[in-house]
Amino acid sequence: MPRTVPRAEELDLGEIPVITAAELFVRQAFWRPVEGTAVPEPVVALLGPKGSGKSAALTAIAGACGGTLVHARLDFRDAKVADPIAAVACVTFMLTRHWDNLPRDPAFHRVGLSLLALNETLPQDREAARAHVLKLIENYLHHDDERVSDVAGAAVQFALALSGIGAQVPGPAVQVVVSSGISALLRLANRRRRSVRQALKWFSGLLAGGGTIDSLIELSQRTADPLPHLMDAFLTDLSLSADQWTTPVRRCQCLPPNRRESPHEHAWALLIDNVDATPAGREFLSALVRARQKRLPKRDPLLVVAAMDRWSSAWGTWWREPWRTKADSPKRRPVPLLSQADFKQWTQHLAATGDAGPTPTRAWYPVWLDPPDPAVLRELAPTTPEGWEPADFDAFVRRLSGGLPAAAQEIARRVGELPSDAQLHPRSLLLFQPQNGIALWERALAHFLPKSLRADSLRTVVPQAVAVAVRLRQPGHAAADLNPVAFPDAKVILSALRENLWISTFAACPSPLWPVVSPEEEHPAVLHPWLLAALMAGLHAQSAAADRNPVTLTWSEVFSRMTDTCAKPSGEADLARRLYYDLACDKFEQVVAELVREFAAAEHPDWVRLVDQVTAAPCRWPAVEPTDAIAARLAPDAQPGRESAAAAIASIVALLWLCHDAHTVPNPLRDQRIRKNFTRLAHNDSSHVDTDALTDAAARFGDQ
Repeated sequence: MPRTVPRAEELDLGEIPVITAAELFVRQAFWRPVEGTAVPEPVVALLGPKGSGKSAALTAIAGACGGTLVHARLDFRDAKVADPIAAVACVTFMLTRHWDNLPRDPAFHRVGLSLLALNETLPQDREAARAHVLKLIENYLHHDDERVSDVAGAAVQFALALSGIGAQVPGPAVQVVVSSGISALLRLANRRRRSVRQALKWFSGLLAGGGTIDSLIELSQRTADPLPHLMDAFLTDLSLSADQWTTPVRRCQCLPPNRRESPHEHAWALLIDNVDATPAGREFLSALVRARQKRLPKRDPLLVVAAMDRWSSAWGTWWREPWRTKADSPKRRPVPLLSQADFKQWTQHLAATGDAGPTPTRAWYPVWLDPPDPAVLRELAPTTPEGWEPADFDAFVRRLSGGLPAAAQEIARRVGELPSDAQLHPRSLLLFQPQNGIALWERALAHFLPKSLRADSLRTVVPQAVAVAVRLRQPGHAAADLNPVAFPDAKVILSALRENLWISTFAACPSPLWPVVSPEEEHPAVLHPWLLAALMAGLHAQSAAADRNPVTLTWSEVFSRMTDTCAKPSGEADLARRLYYDLACDKFEQVVAELVREFAAAEHPDWVRLVDQVTAAPCRWPAVEPTDAIAARLAPDAQPGRESAAAAIASIVALLWLCHDAHTVPNPLRDQRIRKNFTRLAHNDSSHVDTDALTDAAARFGDQ
């Protein structure tokens, strides 16, 4: 799980050096004052692209809750949870277990009665229906089945039987299974009562109101969608159980806002995985939000955490999209990391948006999953291939995967598939060599690209997706202004990558020079390094095979078209864009010559910024050649015929260009060369009095 050292130190957690983001979230977001709150609980959307570890985060949150904090886990990828009604029943069953901090187990009488009505054909006469329901309850409570021991397993089987029950009364065989589940549920809810008689008396009182019987008759006849009724019953049971049985605690691991121990309570949690896997997930959450709003000002204790890998445009009303910076959208709240999310932020959001009224979009609290600790990636890719130092391979996996756990697993799998005598120099053995006819870059795109983009062939998608990704990193321009004639699908590709969270500010890996050239600016959004590497490798492979398998655009054609969009330089941004694409087209010597001229003419801060922007250009070589070999070819240590400044600038450009690439493993010797060349420019080759920008740049690559 992610670990957050600075946060742990800031909160003064004693001897605990680091704690996971999930543990921080539980300690900060579950704390509630004894006097209660006037606001509803949030639906936390746990965001991150596919494969980022959201399921593991939910598991860690559940582990941090333990047997003390009330919680349930729901996975919509489980085929047994086929519809929202089955999901409600499954969650209800799991919450009825014993919890250490509750003197009595939660009871879900209303949910049990609702499911009973859905499982039967009740008479329309009110008194006859009431008598029939009570008779069924008595039979259930006298049932002598074995006590439920595996609550989670029983919940899943119960949910499977309930699939489709909202549309029609089940057949006799299914009715028997559902009846057994209802029996267990009612007995679980009443197992602490002294006698069946007391339980029957309680249910008789609950059914005394005509409205309750009428609702059950309507449920049985299915005159309307039963989901809203069932969700309201679920939230009502939750509220009553929490109000009756919650016991305040003083000492625990919570991190209250004032950091002082005081009596407090905890939220109850529902952890939902794979919400986007089926329509049932979104339908379940929408029904919960609607039911909760209709119950206002009544509230319930349920904090929902839903793992999602897609952004909802409705959230953009209040929250800043992950692909926008504060400068792009200054009035909207930024999406926090999971480790930084707390209840105070949620109440501030509700207070700031109070004028909007009870709109469903306010109910959501999007948070971003923290990047994993390097140790997590090391565990996912533990086998160092022959010819690599363990530390170098760990760094390689970290950079190429972009911290995506699923990508680290893909890299480890491919390393395990390589011949025993293979070495990853050149790295084409890893990314390009087919295994069972499929190269790693193809497998990565087939698995991670948004589904809507996989409908077209990779030969069509890859060049245009590369153009979108490269334009994001281009100095001074966003991807939205790509020429629609040259790249007709760019707008659709950009939208899909944003919606599926592959483009975000969280994916940015600022260069070492960023604090020097843009100290006050937030780094703009970029495409995730893993998907970018796969797309670049795909474009390289398709271009190399263009004579055998015609493609829509080759590497040189993509960047030539993008170069054509740059006018003759009329300012720093125009020059940076032109040199950026020239470097992508391998016009290394030409770019160096221009940067040498600019070094003499421009102020040093502007020149360092220009170098940083230009060297962010894509480079095809680190994926297929050893880094040191590329550096030696582009800018060897001995450069006869070059003046001192030109040699230093050539070395800086070559090494920074390689360092920007995700395939390049950081190396102290290369850092030393960059530092020495910046220092040489400052001390020997500059005609300016103020050389601070050059010395600051040198300092970013180690001690002087």
